[in-house]
Amino acid sequence: LTELLVGDIKTVRDRVMVIAFWLLGASAPIYWYLVGTSFADLMTSVLVLAGLYLVARALPDNDHATPARLRWIAIGAALAGAASGARIHNAVYVVGLLCAVALARYPHPVDRLRAIGVLSLAALSGWLLCFVPWARDVYREFGNPLFPFFNGVFRSPDFPASNLPLTSFVPDNLWDLVTLPFRMGTYAIWVYAEAALPDVRPGLLAGCVAACGFLWLIRRIRAPAIAAASDAHAVSSTEGMAQGRRVIGVFFAASAILWLATSSNARYGVALFLLGGPVCGAVLARLLPLRHVLLVTAAVLVWQAALQELFFRQYRLQSIPWADHYFDWALPSHVVTEPAIFLSFGFKTASTLAPRAHPDSAHVNLVGQHTPAFDGPGSDRIRRIIGLPHRRIYGAFDFYFTQQGVPGASSIKTYFRDHLRLWGLDFSDEKCELISLRPGSVKWASINRIAGTRANPAPPMLILCELRPSSLPDQQRALEEFTSFALKLEQFGAACPEYFAKPLTYTRVYRRWIVSSFASFEMTFDFEDEGPFYLQQMRPPYVALRLGGLTRDKIVAAEPDCRKWFSRLSQDSRLN
Repeated sequence: LTELLVGDIKTVRDRVMVIAFWLLGASAPIYWYLVGTSFADLMTSVLVLAGLYLVARALPDNDHATPARLRWIAIGAALAGAASGARIHNAVYVVGLLCAVALARYPHPVDRLRAIGVLSLAALSGWLLCFVPWARDVYREFGNPLFPFFNGVFRSPDFPASNLPLTSFVPDNLWDLVTLPFRMGTYAIWVYAEAALPDVRPGLLAGCVAACGFLWLIRRIRAPAIAAASDAHAVSSTEGMAQGRRVIGVFFAASAILWLATSSNARYGVALFLLGGPVCGAVLARLLPLRHVLLVTAAVLVWQAALQELFFRQYRLQSIPWADHYFDWALPSHVVTEPAIFLSFGFKTASTLAPRAHPDSAHVNLVGQHTPAFDGPGSDRIRRIIGLPHRRIYGAFDFYFTQQGVPGASSIKTYFRDHLRLWGLDFSDEKCELISLRPGSVKWASINRIAGTRANPAPPMLILCELRPSSLPDQQRALEEFTSFALKLEQFGAACPEYFAKPLTYTRVYRRWIVSSFASFEMTFDFEDEGPFYLQQMRPPYVALRLGGLTRDKIVAAEPDCRKWFSRLSQDSRLN
């Protein structure tokens, strides 16, 4: 792809440009952030970029779309379609590829239609081949082939009727959009990724594109004839490479716009951040002499390498040494040898227990990013699982619940007892067990030493507690408390439908209700029983805003306009 952007590689100067621009792409921080993780974005970005490369090479430059060229277009489109089937967010790249093919130059309109038709059918075929087997199983299980996405369309009874938009990073206004490429270069969290991943290349690219646009406008205004002649010379001097550059440029622009509009999440834009380096280099080459281009590129590479060394050495939340098995939990023997029911409690699910536990065990995330309501969508399925005969029931709790320093949190049994009773469960008299990871294998010690990895000071741990059915009076009391609180919240939230009309989740902990919007734990309302209530931002910087109080009869806010709550919280967040 870099060679296509540079043009015909004939001289040492051309080879130096290719290496420099390739390195500019390889320095993408999001790439190195994801290496070694289980996220699918890196592997699927290979399919996306390979598909783009094949299409860009195959499209004719002032030549007809021959059957041989169309075959390569089909293969490239099938790869992009397969990437979309493996990771739904890659659909933006399929659309970007379609835009690139539609806007390419052809000697005859029929060639354009053939290329678009072949690309569309091949992308659809790649998507179907990759996705249909999985979609069939998911549809059979949940009634929604894209579960849990687009449940507002497919209406699975096991999930709220919401399309689950993941737009946490999407700019809220024009100013945020314009400044986003430059804010990506700062050491600030939650700009385009959950972690701080300073990347100066988007800002450089945005500045170069703006400069090119300004110079093009000046040339058009002052000397149209000279500009036209210059453009004609630029096309002819590429000797067959102009079409490839055009395809890559249109693909990058269209995909970037769609990515910004749908997620702006760095993980979903890995292909863009890798390709952005060569694109930035190609734009720089149109503005500056080669020696200046290489100086700028070298400065960016040195800067990004320094940031990588300073900030990314120990950047992962759960960075642990390499081991023989993924999340090698040291489970008790009875959990391994007997089928059981595991109900996990934590923002990160305890699903990593599944490969270690008995294969006939069942797993449900009862409290987490999406906390199912005991009488809401999916509750019937959960009760059926809990009611499976002849199986022990365990609660798997994130150990760090006990490290919060809030009332009742030091004891898991105290903290979550009331929430369990909503489901007709309680803690047994058996003592809870602390579950940790086995130490890394000795044979990997040399790799750990070379890579510089070391155990995170806060490695993942779970508290495993056996559960039993609760008494009927205890469950009845818990349900009455929930009904009373939900009624007060409904009356209170009528004045703020922007938030409270959405599907809500309720988590009952020691003398508190935690309320959040469906499948999002970025903002929560924290109500203390007959005490104050707060709006909290559950990502760094963690800030809380006291809004009012919960009484025996109702919820009262000092500021009735809920829109001001969120603006004030944003201000406090920026100040912190």
